[in-house]
Amino acid sequence: MKTIIRFKYFFLSMIVALAIGCNPEDGEDGAIGPQGEKGIQGAQGPQGEQGEKGTANVMYSAWLDQDFSWIDNDKFKGMLVDESRLTNDFFNQGGIALGFFRFQERVQENLPYESFNRNTRRSMTAISFEDRGEVLFSLESTDGTDLTEDEVNGVGATIQAQFKYVLIPGGTLLTGRSQQLDFEKMTYYEVMDHFGLDY
Repeated sequence: MKTIIRFKYFFLSMIVALAIGCNPEDGEDGAIGPQGEKGIQGAQGPQGEQGEKGTANVMYSAWLDQDFSWIDNDKFKGMLVDESRLTNDFFNQGGIALGFFRFQERVQENLPYESFNRNTRRSMTAISFEDRGEVLFSLESTDGTDLTEDEVNGVGATIQAQFKYVLIPGGTLLTGRSQQLDFEKMTYYEVMDHFGLDY
């Protein structure tokens, strides 16, 4: 019986000694493991070619010699140009059509244009249909008298009366301070420079 009691005390004292010896505060911190290697970055690719100057999908005609074959009266003349890209959808999405006129290079006028020293008014009308459109350039007498040859074609050796149109597709509707530019109030050169177009 005394042997069993001694064995219990011995066993109990061993457990206490072990518990004291395993105090976590007495242990040393383990060594930090090795850091993983970083991935190797690939070499930078060659730079791509520079793209062409953007025109925001703007469409424009060449300078067109005036040809009043649609209507050619003494007081009103009309020139009609087929333009398949000018549709109802173009205008419904905020598209804008601009017209210009010149008698000679570097002297462009926005349409409508009215000459105060001559009896003329020139204008452009964009006529849209569901699947195609037309551009009407017109010349009319402003006082009801017949148009003269000089009023129609101009005067001088370098004179060549021509028309041009520009179609600017609509985009995102802007609100607040970021209002869209008013292209109809811009000069010919301002419009061309804004879109990077040839004169």
